Amino acid sequence: MAFLPQRPYLPLGTLRNALTYPGAPDAFSDADVRQALEHCDLGNLITKLDQVDRWDKELSLGEQERLAFARLLLHKPGWVFLDEATTALDENSQGRVMGLFNAELKNTTVLSIGHRPDLAAYHTRTLQLVHGRDGDRLRIKPPVAPQPPRHWLHRLADWLTI
Repeated sequence: MAFLPQRPYLPLGTLRNALTYPGAPDAFSDADVRQALEHCDLGNLITKLDQVDRWDKELSLGEQERLAFARLLLHKPGWVFLDEATTALDENSQGRVMGLFNAELKNTTVLSIGHRPDLAAYHTRTLQLVHGRDGDRLRIKPPVAPQPPRHWLHRLADWLTI
């Protein structure tokens, strides 16, 4: 199992240590480590793998979130719990990391909690907590059809007309 919170945990030490956590830094081949970084658009960090730094301060929150997804690629957990794990990512980056569950992590069960409506497109089932007189119950909602990404000018036009 793996838990990805909104702000990923990055232990002190090398970037390789942060990427392979909780495993040992030498638990994965260099090729696997490089490939995981590249799949999460972090190829620019490959040259820094053995550099010691405060990676929680050095990397942007979006880079930290993508590093956490690269960590998933290495460990390949059976279950992943995402708690607002993509809040710092733009739509394209979110689509890329969530797409990992249909490709490299297709045998992983994902349970995610988030407030972004566009996350629903990456799930086959959505549970909704419904409050009632007899108590609270979970209800399965039908899946949301994926929407194509909108160009930033369209989003700006929507904002200006509100």
